[in-house]
Amino acid sequence: MFSLKGLLVVFVTAAVLAVPLYYYREFLTKGMQPSPSTLRLNELEKGAMPDFSLPDLSGQMVTLKQFKGKAVVLNLWASWCAPCVKEFPSLKALAQKFPDDMVVVAVSHDHTRDDLNSFIAAFGEVPKNFIILWDKDKVTGPLYGVDVLPESFILKRDLNLVRKVVGEQVWDTPDAVLFFKDVMSL
Repeated sequence: MFSLKGLLVVFVTAAVLAVPLYYYREFLTKGMQPSPSTLRLNELEKGAMPDFSLPDLSGQMVTLKQFKGKAVVLNLWASWCAPCVKEFPSLKALAQKFPDDMVVVAVSHDHTRDDLNSFIAAFGEVPKNFIILWDKDKVTGPLYGVDVLPESFILKRDLNLVRKVVGEQVWDTPDAVLFFKDVMSL
């Protein structure tokens, strides 16, 4: 017959095998649902980015579709977001490198217009192709499936998505400049 030690070995072995098999089954049947932001990104990749209308710093309403014909970096950010603050100068520098063929659309998710104004005053003048908008009601985040700030969307001239970039970036490196030259040729 079986010894107590033999039964214990069989029991332990079965338990060791059962736990991973249980989680594997759960993983295959339930756990692999894409996040809402992933589902939204999949939708955005199928066509032109959804349009919006937001005020710029002078109060003029700006839409995304008015930039059709130029490469666009659509950047969602806020002055209270440390990575956003850190990447802001390189976004300005990128815009300066392509004054005629690109526009940076920086959509602020600041809580107040005073916060936004103080931030802009601290960073000084921006190039003409660097458009700062205030999304007071935070409509663009859900529209584009944004989970964290900063998030950026690189768009071709037809306003179709080339790439989504999550987190802080250095936008004006030599490699980035070459990448944007390629984007502008699309």
